[in-house]
Amino acid sequence: MIPIKKNYLSIAVFGIISTLFAVFVILPLFKEIKAISQNLFLKKNKIVYLSEERENLQKIENLYKTYQSDLERIENLFVDPEVPIEFIGFLEKTAVSSQIKLEISSMTKKTEKEEPWQSLSVQLLITGSFSNFSKFLYKLENGPYLIEIVDLNTRRLAEKDIQTKELENIPGADTATVLSIKVFAK
Repeated sequence: MIPIKKNYLSIAVFGIISTLFAVFVILPLFKEIKAISQNLFLKKNKIVYLSEERENLQKIENLYKTYQSDLERIENLFVDPEVPIEFIGFLEKTAVSSQIKLEISSMTKKTEKEEPWQSLSVQLLITGSFSNFSKFLYKLENGPYLIEIVDLNTRRLAEKDIQTKELENIPGADTATVLSIKVFAK
């Protein structure tokens, strides 16, 4: 063979071998390196995201601990509509401490579409002195429940009504009041 042809043949064989080496060895190696680096990048981002989430959860937990007592007090502002025993007990204790006679004439659960919270509508019949009723009303408004006074009707008792047996233990009973209130529920 002619030396130039040998050179071309050697160059061609070397080129084919180099191309095959690049296609079957180097190219898959680069693809694998690219896939591994993308996977590493995704895992690194996930670690950063999870560490930020952990920090945010820690901040939320600290805020919750800071405001936990306030949140509990807010939760206690609302009456349990199914079993309002604590609220009824509050009304009775407040009436006794205010030296008035209290009758709960009706209590109905209301869920109005315009209102953001459900509520209980309560109608109270209160008998006693006007000053004691004022004390009761003050304690009711400043009590532990979220209450709205809807209607208030007061009338002076007649002399024969004051001398009944029911009012013997109520000092200075001179008024009867019908009080309608709305108590916000959970």
